Amino acid sequence: MKIKVCGIRNQDNLTFLNASEVDFIGFIFYNKSKRNFDDGDLNQTIKSNKLKVGVFVNERIEKVENLAKRHHLDYLQLHGDESPAYCQELKEKGFKIFKAFSVHDELPTDLKSYESVVDYFLFDTKGAAYGGNGTQFDWSVLKQYKLSRPFILSGGIGLEDVAALKKLHLPKLFAVDVNSRFEESPGQKDEKALKEFIEELKQ
Repeated sequence: MKIKVCGIRNQDNLTFLNASEVDFIGFIFYNKSKRNFDDGDLNQTIKSNKLKVGVFVNERIEKVENLAKRHHLDYLQLHGDESPAYCQELKEKGFKIFKAFSVHDELPTDLKSYESVVDYFLFDTKGAAYGGNGTQFDWSVLKQYKLSRPFILSGGIGLEDVAALKKLHLPKLFAVDVNSRFEESPGQKDEKALKEFIEELKQ
């Protein structure tokens, strides 16, 4: 199972993840987030040997494109209310797309309209904020998923969830996305806990 660690904005965390077995590293470009990239010390072009994911929320396409090119992002994660047409415009520019959807007790009903314009769906817990709520939804609803696109599971995943994640038998589950449950403070990751999580899930 692939692993994405999101909300990175400090060089020490990035150096740690570059040397780990993590697959994706996420950088949040949203000024209302407690983990906003610009509030950290990574103010130069991001240097990483991992796949880099830029997280955006209802941002102007021109700004998304500029930041993606500046930081050589491999994927764009659209975590707001972006339409299929918005996703298609970015796809036509050559970008690979994660489209996030909030989940409570059932899957969104409009997934089909996005299927042809995204590379992966990302299912996060419905909350007051766009992500980073630190809580889980009922993973059993994922059994309802019947589309062809693989998906990423997010929302309140912590070290104690490794065993449950390994028991999930969902053909389209591609990766897990972790963030706030591995933090000492917003934007500062607990590297010891992350190391244990990555090693156990990769076994």
